[in-house]
Amino acid sequence: NAARTGYRVFSANSTAACTELAKRITERLGAELGKSVVYQETNGETRVEIKESVRGQDIFIIQTIPRDVNTAVMELLIMAYALKTACARNIIGVIPYFPYSKQSKMRKRGSIVCKLLASMLAKAG
Repeated sequence: NAARTGYRVFSANSTAACTELAKRITERLGAELGKSVVYQETNGETRVEIKESVRGQDIFIIQTIPRDVNTAVMELLIMAYALKTACARNIIGVIPYFPYSKQSKMRKRGSIVCKLLASMLAKAG
């Protein structure tokens, strides 16, 4: 299926809601959900394992943002970097809600954290 479409869809979040959303999207597209494992180590570190070849493919990462925003951001960053190092052609993050975006609207002279987050995502892949 991946060879036919040229793209893969992955779920970047270890929560059931994100996995369910990714499954519904792939069903609608007629594609298969990419095989990966996202989990937390006992010390709290996020680990991502890509279980298939993504070389030369366009990758879409579905990421919902649950209550623990920072963990979700790290999952997305780590997955994007893992896919980049696995030679994916393009990596597109699908984020229904962009975290930290409201902070930039609250203060005129405060730090713009959403710009930092966008820069980190671009650097990761």
